[in-house]
Amino acid sequence: MSAVAASGEEDTVLAIDDLRVHFRTPGGVVRAVDGVSYSVRKRETVGVVGESGCGKSITALSVMQLVSKSAGRQTSGKIGFRDEDLLTLDEEAMRRIRGREIAMIFQDPMSSLNPVLTIGEQISEVLTCHKGMRSREARDFAISLLEQVRIADPKRRLGAYPFELSGGMRQRVMIAMALSCEPALLLADEPTTALDVTVQAQILELLRESRARVGTSIVLVTHDLGVIAEAADRVVVMYAGRVVEEADVRHLFDDPRHPYTKGLMRSVAREGAARHGDRLHEIPGNVPAFGNSAEGCAFRDRCSQALAICRWERPPLANVGPHHKVACWAVSEGAGND
Repeated sequence: MSAVAASGEEDTVLAIDDLRVHFRTPGGVVRAVDGVSYSVRKRETVGVVGESGCGKSITALSVMQLVSKSAGRQTSGKIGFRDEDLLTLDEEAMRRIRGREIAMIFQDPMSSLNPVLTIGEQISEVLTCHKGMRSREARDFAISLLEQVRIADPKRRLGAYPFELSGGMRQRVMIAMALSCEPALLLADEPTTALDVTVQAQILELLRESRARVGTSIVLVTHDLGVIAEAADRVVVMYAGRVVEEADVRHLFDDPRHPYTKGLMRSVAREGAARHGDRLHEIPGNVPAFGNSAEGCAFRDRCSQALAICRWERPPLANVGPHHKVACWAVSEGAGND
């Protein structure tokens, strides 16, 4: 069943269905994304969480068709956006969609912003390219965008270069550029990483305001469960290139079912934990090499609930409640609670 049909919603903006992104290397095939499916509805924020290397960013980059083919990439599955499969579009068609209908905020704005162009030049380029504005009109609109993301003295900031701005201000500029064409879908890849908690809260508030004002759907990629709890409506948990759990944010935090998700929850520092002598719980073992995770459950060697079937048969992502899906044999066998 496709992700669109599974969602049961006519207002689906993005539907990723059995996406596989593999790379051929001298050491074998790297299964960076290995059968991922999830959907995003209008005005919804879907948080995609998992530790580094789980495939969450590669999935987002695949939506934008920004994964290099020169690395031996092989892609299959479907990425449905409105009435089109993005994987079937050529580069010219994707250029019309990128920035205008689907925008992306990258983790490191310093590597995404052009260091030799001013902020004003970079925002204006997006507006002239996708909205056909003339230079003066684009400049005035750029000022209003900087005001919307709460950058002080926006007229003066238009003439600044990226290195002259703080990390938080650069991220605000990226948000302004991403929202300049009022896209239907915004992909935010670790937008608050390396920012202090105050600036992080401000960035998340900007995303919420933008969703309310423009109606944009958001995919929020992060490893930070605190960010997910604050900003997401629904959560997709990924591990070793696969989706292991999906639930509304309240259901996930109230009743995590997959052993990996439970481990993530236990490893999060809680207020007052040190004062009461509580210690963080780590997940034992290591993430498997991508080339060794084709069969069975990828989490089996780190799981205290692993069954014999986990070694040879991959668990399907199955419903365990009205708003909850889990890919775990132990849960489906009734051994998911502890």
